[in-house]
Amino acid sequence: MLRVETGLTAPEVAERIATGRVNDVPARSSRSVGEIIRANLFTRINAIIGVLLIMILAVGPIQDALFGGVIIANTLIGVIQELRAKRTLDRLAIVGAARPVVRRDGHAVEVAASDIVLDDLVELGAGDRIVVDGVVAEAEHLEVDESLLTGEADPVVKRPGDPVLSGSFVVSGAGAFTATRVGREAYAAKLAEEASRFTLVDSQLRNGINTILRVVTWMIIPTGLALVATQLLVNRDDLPEAVRRMVGGLVPMVPEGLVLLTSVAFAVGVIRLGRRDTLVQELPAIEGLARVNVVALDKTGTLTDAEMTVAEIRELRPDAPVAGVLGALAAADERPNASIRALAAAYPRPPQWTVGERAPFSSARRWSGASSPSRQTRSGRRAASWGACCASPYRPACWRRPPRSRRT
Repeated sequence: MLRVETGLTAPEVAERIATGRVNDVPARSSRSVGEIIRANLFTRINAIIGVLLIMILAVGPIQDALFGGVIIANTLIGVIQELRAKRTLDRLAIVGAARPVVRRDGHAVEVAASDIVLDDLVELGAGDRIVVDGVVAEAEHLEVDESLLTGEADPVVKRPGDPVLSGSFVVSGAGAFTATRVGREAYAAKLAEEASRFTLVDSQLRNGINTILRVVTWMIIPTGLALVATQLLVNRDDLPEAVRRMVGGLVPMVPEGLVLLTSVAFAVGVIRLGRRDTLVQELPAIEGLARVNVVALDKTGTLTDAEMTVAEIRELRPDAPVAGVLGALAAADERPNASIRALAAAYPRPPQWTVGERAPFSSARRWSGASSPSRQTRSGRRAASWGACCASPYRPACWRRPPRSRRT
């Protein structure tokens, strides 16, 4: 691929960072720590118990406030579990984060997606994810899959001047594009912001407990007033004692034991699933899993090492220069995939082989190819040019030989 642009210079990058024209969208894989604590602390059961706890602490003695331990237990169980899930998800987000290659000062450097600035020249290769919006500046058989954005499964051929959107990825070819929209202005960032609103898991147990607590809340108010009035009629000058008796009568009305028992049951389920390498983000998800009869999984990838090695080459003709062809083909690829890297390691490029035109690998075509121009041999015969194709990892490599040229 002919490189026609050198990208931004270091002063231009610094100027754009200073003015905020950088791809600074935070990668959010879960709720923040503050949101987790607020969601588990400010609940209906904690509000009811908390008001009664404040009353009893105001009049004393402190040993009558032991029922407040329910607030601590419920809050800690939920917070600890969600923080564990958040820590795991954040680590997974870092592992799976894209590391695009940008061209700066004429050199290709790998940066984090958040370090891309406006007008950066981002290089593309097969399998690369497009992290910001831009316009294609260079293209060599560049095909982009936009199915996540448009729903169309067919790859789209991109030429210089064509727009590319974040959220798509390259399926074949190579090229480079100039970033035109970064940060929250990028197309994928807008979609992610709309879809990142957190919703609670639908739990019948939690909904039932909340219904009971709503009824109890409305019953506690008149019952508490009646208890205080009754105690003041008996002990006219002892308001603290009336409050203590009122709290003692209202606390049994709150189903704190039911809430605590439910939280403990969920926590035990999370621990058991954790022993089976299962991540639970929210406690009521245990209930949803218990109601499932059939789990259907779509396995589209393999959780193994991406490195490949050449195990065997089956030659169709004994006189075919397979090793030279494969070595030249692998050396000509500027952005090799796993199978091309394996060929390059097994077959170094012979010095007498040069590569002219080439076609990058495409999953749709299931082949890649390159041609070697003719060269003069010692015998005076012009050697034939060879073409080679490297199929997918599940198909053998093949070669072809064009008709012999005339004697010179």
